[in-house]
Amino acid sequence: MSHAPSGTPVTTLPGVRLWMRRLLGDLRSGRSCLCLFPQARSTGAPAAAEALLDELLHELADFVLVPASGDGTAAGSLTPAPPPPAPSDPWGGTDPILDYDDGLSAFSAVRTRSAAVPRSRAAPAPDVQREEPGFHALADRIVKELGDSASDQDRGHTGIEGLLERLTAAPDGPAATRVIVVRGWQEPAPTAATDLLRRLSATVKAAGLPPGRRPRLLVLAASTGLPVELPEQIAREDVGVHWWWGALGRLDTATVVAMARPRPSGPAARHQLLEAVAQATVVEVCGPFLDLAEQLAVEWDGLPDGLPAQLRRLTAGPVPDRIPVPGPRRTEPTSALLHPNASLRHEWNAGTLDRWDGRLRRRPDGGAEQEHSVRTRVWLAQNHALLPLLDEAREQFTEVIRVRSRLPGTELAALYGRRAEMELGAMWRAHVQGHVRLTQPEADRLRTLWTSRNKLAHRTALDNTALESLVHVLCS
Repeated sequence: MSHAPSGTPVTTLPGVRLWMRRLLGDLRSGRSCLCLFPQARSTGAPAAAEALLDELLHELADFVLVPASGDGTAAGSLTPAPPPPAPSDPWGGTDPILDYDDGLSAFSAVRTRSAAVPRSRAAPAPDVQREEPGFHALADRIVKELGDSASDQDRGHTGIEGLLERLTAAPDGPAATRVIVVRGWQEPAPTAATDLLRRLSATVKAAGLPPGRRPRLLVLAASTGLPVELPEQIAREDVGVHWWWGALGRLDTATVVAMARPRPSGPAARHQLLEAVAQATVVEVCGPFLDLAEQLAVEWDGLPDGLPAQLRRLTAGPVPDRIPVPGPRRTEPTSALLHPNASLRHEWNAGTLDRWDGRLRRRPDGGAEQEHSVRTRVWLAQNHALLPLLDEAREQFTEVIRVRSRLPGTELAALYGRRAEMELGAMWRAHVQGHVRLTQPEADRLRTLWTSRNKLAHRTALDNTALESLVHVLCS
């Protein structure tokens, strides 16, 4: 999970704005919504939910924010509240023996023999609706927040029944459709808010309320403590499920990195190009993990040889902060992954996995098993930043080849290809064969362009020396 960087508010990023716009669109169409976030922290609110909540409330304008439970359970605790004690039984589980004759002694004797089984042994009544502790308490708190406009009949009910009757029988008007916002991490029972969402959805459907008349519930919760299959069970026509998954894109990371990088010093063109490569590298290596991207942008000098050590330093930490991933890691198709499935949920909850730029991305941890992946991402970044400039330099050098050629144009084209399409390697061969006579500075320039293009074409990242030589050539 990506924490909101200190320099750039996460709610200003384009990917986050799009995610919120989809959520608000569902709410405005009359749907209730469940928003699921990774519980990257051990306690308290998920980081992304905490950052987004204020902005969501500002956009909603008219809402009811349900306060935290006042039962003494710490906010963010996922431990269910203990069930209330069973009422004491003064009769010891048997019918009382009356000290007077009511005229029904014969009937009473038969009834006593059949009913005098201790209650601890009696078969329990079927449990039609099992609900987590705190479920009715949450409903009572919502009713209290809605105000005192309930009718006398409404006041006769408490818990979920009173709330549902209050919401579905309310008169038309803005008050009847205000969004009720529940922060699931503040509830002592993990499924209290989602149980309420299910009951409200069923009641609204049974009441036949049109979209513009429906009460709406917005539940923000961590998936920790919820049944794995629950989001799929809740998602339906009148309930939208929004995962904090794939919300951030390349432009979001690039924005954070650009804002965090220190200003370059020295010759403008050279440092601007080195800076462009450095920023592209941070974006590619860190992906959706904005906190790491910001740290790396601030502390890394931008030269590729020092990147592995810098990553190890930034990702090293106490053992509890580096949650192990059970089982082998698999490469899975991600184009259809709209949310983290059961096999990915553990890593997602730990904040070490997300979908970014159409692919699964795991958080770099500086380990040896990720060295190849990091090198590949450095190459990708250099390729994206430098390849257009190399192609432009090749086109410009074709004019040098024309001027320095010792062969007629048709003969040179037959040997090395048409001048406009001649590759850097062909130009270098023409120079080595003596068919093109270059000055030493021109030969040095061509060799640098050719070797750099050749490395990138073979998926090899440029080291410090090769990168600085290429930047010098491109900027001269």
